[in-house]
Amino acid sequence: MGKVFKTSVKKTRRIISQLNFEKGLIPVVARNFDGEVLMIAFMNKNALLKTLSTGLMHYYSRRMKKIWMKGGVSGFVQKVLEVRVNCENNSLLFTVKQEGPGACHMGYKTCFYRKILNSGRFKKVEKKVFNPKRVYRK
Repeated sequence: MGKVFKTSVKKTRRIISQLNFEKGLIPVVARNFDGEVLMIAFMNKNALLKTLSTGLMHYYSRRMKKIWMKGGVSGFVQKVLEVRVNCENNSLLFTVKQEGPGACHMGYKTCFYRKILNSGRFKKVEKKVFNPKRVYRK
């Protein structure tokens, strides 16, 4: 596992200028260093600026309409190890070091803890790794 990736605000602005944000957002995938996908979310330009300048994942919540740092409440931060861009410059793939037991706010290691069965039903295939009610008390 490599060191945390971060860059200057000036270099980040250069990176941002080369990306295609649809309606101000770009989809991002966060995976661990073993390649397991932890989550998919969105970033706006400011969330990407914060992510690349701090080395900690920041996302844009479409529901709350604001930037949030992963782990800001739980302490389960994601440290950026590598960033890749797709062929059309319209999505990003982050390799991260996930701190704590999981990335999913529902208490699982990954947000992809269910699979779709031929019957059309969803089946949980992962076990909870933390209690979200304890972690996300209000």
